[in-house]
Amino acid sequence: MTMVARQGPEFEIGSFEFHGDTVTVVTNEQGSWAVLGQLCQNLTLDPNGQRQAIERKAWSEGKTCVMHVMLPGQSRVYPQFLIHERILPMWLANVTTSRIADEGKRLKVERAQVELADALYRYVTDETRRAVPVPKSREITAAAGPVPYREQAEILSILRPVLPEAYATATGKVIMARVMGERPELESSETPLYASTFLAEKGHKPKTVAKFQSGFGSRVSNRYFKVHGRRPGKIPGPAGSRIDQVAAYTEDDRPILEQVYQEIADIIDDFEGGGQLRMSA
Repeated sequence: MTMVARQGPEFEIGSFEFHGDTVTVVTNEQGSWAVLGQLCQNLTLDPNGQRQAIERKAWSEGKTCVMHVMLPGQSRVYPQFLIHERILPMWLANVTTSRIADEGKRLKVERAQVELADALYRYVTDETRRAVPVPKSREITAAAGPVPYREQAEILSILRPVLPEAYATATGKVIMARVMGERPELESSETPLYASTFLAEKGHKPKTVAKFQSGFGSRVSNRYFKVHGRRPGKIPGPAGSRIDQVAAYTEDDRPILEQVYQEIADIIDDFEGGGQLRMSA
């Protein structure tokens, strides 16, 4: 669903440079928004196709809007499709770079997948760059979450007993780094890794990931149990187009996922090639 963003005296348009390209940010009482058409132009992606892909995702509910704005270089306002800062990382993560034949364009998109969300976050939280003062009653939420950092830390403290230790430690480091204006740096034992994102990293199509992530995840969980004598902890994470309780692995567990993947890679490739092979856990 596309929502209509409210416009008023606190409406603000700004921009920042990202590797030579301009990224326009529209900010109102609901948060900060990026212009999808401009981002697609910067990354040589099809804006109509990307908009349709976004609107099909459950995570875009209430996080897109159409607003009349005038972008740099334009002489009048035009309706622009905007995506909220909170879903920009999800959108970029769902762009399949293996389909981009041109190496230069593919590398540009992959660089945006790694760096653009952090660049937008720094822009949104940098109060010194604003030409128009923001009323004190208005709070801009960062990509880290919808509540102030102090409250995030308090919530983490309350929930820590029921969270996997690696996840709790990583989350605490992220909160601290962003409070200090730094980029979070995590050890491999703290960096989250999910079965679905692992399959996506292999260049598989979204429908392939959706079909195989459950069976693949079950096999990985079983192998993890054989190695560690216990099941992996679970946290809210990506499960297709929704957020669900998923097994929480870390980069230290990647060898297990790689081992299991090699055992079923032919089955997955056959499915993508039009075959109908089935995989059991």
